[in-house]
Amino acid sequence: MATYGLNDRSYTMDANLELSDNAAAYTVTGFTQCRGADGLVDLGGNQGTSPKQQARLDAVCVCKVSVLDATTTDESYRLLVLGSNDPAFANGKVFVLAEVEIGAGVLSVLGPGVAGVTGTSGIGDYEIFFTNQQAGVIYQYVKMFMVLGGTTPILNLEAFIAVLPEP
Repeated sequence: MATYGLNDRSYTMDANLELSDNAAAYTVTGFTQCRGADGLVDLGGNQGTSPKQQARLDAVCVCKVSVLDATTTDESYRLLVLGSNDPAFANGKVFVLAEVEIGAGVLSVLGPGVAGVTGTSGIGDYEIFFTNQQAGVIYQYVKMFMVLGGTTPILNLEAFIAVLPEP
């Protein structure tokens, strides 16, 4: 386990909670990869009970972007943390738990009712906070999906989930 000091916090990386291992550069839209397959994290729960019980988690997806191509200034990178109760993430059974957009061609929204500005975010550390409970549904499985846009998108990314401590 490695400890990462991101921004003003430190997170310990657990290989069981890894979504992307940074083994290769991403150049197309799709799921992040970990050990040669889609990065999938099973958040568990008490699956042997009736009714099924799952745990609500407040967590952060820690993303370390080491390479990001913005040479033509139209590249954009949208990172989505997805939840599902289907480990296959079948169509119609997926919920976007959180997302962030980075890159030179990105419009950064500053908040409700505030106009956006063109962002130039790139290489660095990103923290995507999320909970696996939305609209009363607790999602057991988590994956990360990337939407890459622009002329020559290239992204190197390590990503993992860190569970936040209870207040």
